[in-house]
Amino acid sequence: MFKRTFTLIVLLYAITLSAQNEVKGVIIDKSTDFPIIGATVLIKDTSIGTTTDFDGNFILPNVPDGATLVFSYLGFVSQELVVNNNDISIYLEPSISELDEVVLVGYGTQLKKEVTGAVSVLGTKDIQKLNPVRVEQALQGTVAGVNVSVQSGAPGAGVNIRIRGISTNGDASPVIIIDGYQGDMGSLNPADISSITVLKDAQAAIYGTIGANGVILVTTKQGQKNSPTQVSIESSLGFQNSSRMIPVLNAKEYGILLNEAFTNDGRFPPVSNVSALSEGTNWQNELFETAIIQRN
Repeated sequence: MFKRTFTLIVLLYAITLSAQNEVKGVIIDKSTDFPIIGATVLIKDTSIGTTTDFDGNFILPNVPDGATLVFSYLGFVSQELVVNNNDISIYLEPSISELDEVVLVGYGTQLKKEVTGAVSVLGTKDIQKLNPVRVEQALQGTVAGVNVSVQSGAPGAGVNIRIRGISTNGDASPVIIIDGYQGDMGSLNPADISSITVLKDAQAAIYGTIGANGVILVTTKQGQKNSPTQVSIESSLGFQNSSRMIPVLNAKEYGILLNEAFTNDGRFPPVSNVSALSEGTNWQNELFETAIIQRN
């Protein structure tokens, strides 16, 4: 009787051991073919799991047959796999929706919910909806605490950007950092921008005195390694004309009023024969013609 019981216990233990597998593998970024460090591997509906090492490798012991493993990492689409092999390779795809929650903070990136300072982000979709002529115009009315104004009415005039008002009698403009280098937003095409991050307070302190008026971080669109070539063409055609002309006098009307002004001042009228004057040339009509606007 004892021998039968002992044999039965050994068989049950052997069956239990055979049902537990050691699963190992590697997790790779599908867009770059680089291993993902610190990715999470969990047995579904349990708290049993592990993380990948510096080479993207992982080892998970005691995985039951038929168990489902969940592979996840910040900024990537989670993936599930039913275990049928002890050596597996997982390719995770970047998730655009999750990357929207990651903001640039000067010294790297952070989750938006973990940022304690005042940070505003303007993404590609927002810029495309606004379709601004200049990049700076995308910040007007879309980012709280940022005021954008044109320096003058001249064509091509510069733009003033003020973050939370004027903080100095000198140059109150924020510093512009484009892909890690200080630059000018006016030289950028709005279609080339991936995101604009505005640092308004202590987040800008890491830049020293140049960040006293705030910092605007601009990230441009860039290609990725081992990704297919993509070509996008955007073209628009429109017309532009003046919505209102300034009322002016023609030559004859101006001559009459000029003579009256001189006469009332006790001087001799400068125009001797007003009737000889014609209507003259309305230079507004000559300058402000209907213009064709084309952009590719």
